[in-house]
Amino acid sequence: MPSQDEALALIVQVAQILETGFVLDVGISPETLHIPQGEETVISEPVRVQGRLTKVAEQIYFQGSIQGRVVVPCSRCLDVVHTEFATEARVIFLPPTSEAVSGEEGTVRPMDELDLFVHDGTILDLRPLIREQVVLAFPVQPLCREDCAGLCQVCGGNRNVEPCTCQTETTEPRFAILKQLRFPGSL
Repeated sequence: MPSQDEALALIVQVAQILETGFVLDVGISPETLHIPQGEETVISEPVRVQGRLTKVAEQIYFQGSIQGRVVVPCSRCLDVVHTEFATEARVIFLPPTSEAVSGEEGTVRPMDELDLFVHDGTILDLRPLIREQVVLAFPVQPLCREDCAGLCQVCGGNRNVEPCTCQTETTEPRFAILKQLRFPGSL
């Protein structure tokens, strides 16, 4: 069960963001972020969020890093892999009255590497941003090691543990006739 303090750490009063900025350095549990975790994917420790919020007029900028550790299955052999994830985030929080939010014609999206979110003018909730960044930072094809041999396609054995003696070359009967095909100059 996430603590109330953790949830409040990612909800910032806009009035608290002074000209010098607002520094954020917190560890947040995955339950607080409502990150879906299955039997195979588990965030093994709190997600570390470090960054700075700065306010220019009604726009609020967040620049920081998000790091954590996740336990996932190897994409080749299904062994458990403990891996770290880290991502940098640069985001603009726009007020609800902003032209970019209302979708009026002629609005230009600022700098493509910046993501846009909306704040209500009094409270800035960073949980959706952090949740999105964590999910996007998960490894796509985690490997237990670079030279992972994976599972045998015939018997399902882990080829990292012991070499498999299964015959992996299976010939499609419809293509067997092609083995007899000979080209001039070939042996």
